[in-house]
Order: sequence, then C-alpha cells, then structure tokens
Amino acid sequence: MRISRADAAGQLLMNVAAWESAEALATAFGQTEFQRMMAESPDDVVSYPHIFEQIEA
Repeated sequence: MRISRADAAGQLLMNVAAWESAEALATAFGQTEFQRMMAESPDDVVSYPHIFEQIEA
C-alpha cells in the first residue's frame, strides 16, 4: 500500500493498494472489519474507490 498527498495547497490523499483481482477487493469491502473502519471515518472524509490497471510508459 502507498499513500500519496496532493501539493501543499491540496487536501487530497490517495491510497494505492495492489489487489489480486477485482473480486478480492470486493470481498475485502464486504468484511466486517472494513465496514467498521469506514463507519469510524470522520464525516468530512469522502471515499471514491476506483480500480486502475498499471500501464508501462
């Protein structure tokens, strides 16, 4: 897992994690522990999960 932050003026954090598959990610989202952590997040935290494929430049 890797967390990146926007420049000094930004408030965006991006959490990058590698999953074996989209199904593995969906399974993790359904776990009780994950749901508990999401519920405990501050009200002003907004999450937009995305799945990306790494490409070679």
